[in-house]
Amino acid sequence: MKEIQISFDEDVLEEIEQIVSTTDISLSDIVGDAVRRWLKGRKIRKFEEEWIEKLRQHPDDPEDAEKWLPLQYWSDDEPW
Repeated sequence: MKEIQISFDEDVLEEIEQIVSTTDISLSDIVGDAVRRWLKGRKIRKFEEEWIEKLRQHPDDPEDAEKWLPLQYWSDDEPW
């Protein structure tokens, strides 16, 4: 692991410090979790943007829509 220095607004830091002082969660755990969630969301947004662009270029045939129904259910366990 690599140590870094980051800055927070005082109000945000105060709220985080309250949580850290009353739980087993560390500041590093909170920041690490937030960054992982942000990265995952970014990958999902990129995938969606690329998919939308491909659909614009090559629209689906409405008669093929049934084939895609199983793919609409995503899991949080997906390896993004």
